Amino acid sequence: MPGLRRHGLRLSVTGALLLGGIAPAFALLAPKYYEQARRQAPNVVVLAVETVTEPPAGYGACAVAGTVRKVERGRLYKPGAAVTIAVPCRKPGVQPPLGGTIYADPAALRAAPFGRAYLDAKGELLLSQYEALAKAP
Repeated sequence: MPGLRRHGLRLSVTGALLLGGIAPAFALLAPKYYEQARRQAPNVVVLAVETVTEPPAGYGACAVAGTVRKVERGRLYKPGAAVTIAVPCRKPGVQPPLGGTIYADPAALRAAPFGRAYLDAKGELLLSQYEALAKAP
């Protein structure tokens, strides 16, 4: 019996490790919800990024500030308007809580000179839908 108990424990630990390894995959929503958010966003803007301010903790909202370069949809912003968008971000190696939030890498946000933001009627990001862009569309 002691041999079986050790074997069972080994299987339990292996199973827990496997589940722990795939659990983050279950943290996000189905892709169709993110696609729907992009399609139905009342405001979509492309901005020229000027600054990215990281949150004090390892994860949270990066403040992506810049100027609206192009309005692809909506009337909330006009080209040339100053805007600051709260984009979920996390530092490398930091594990935020599980959920539907997609966290960007602050360094990638800073490296991209442009970004496309899918915004609600109040100008807040919908379901983390922000695209860092290497060049303006």
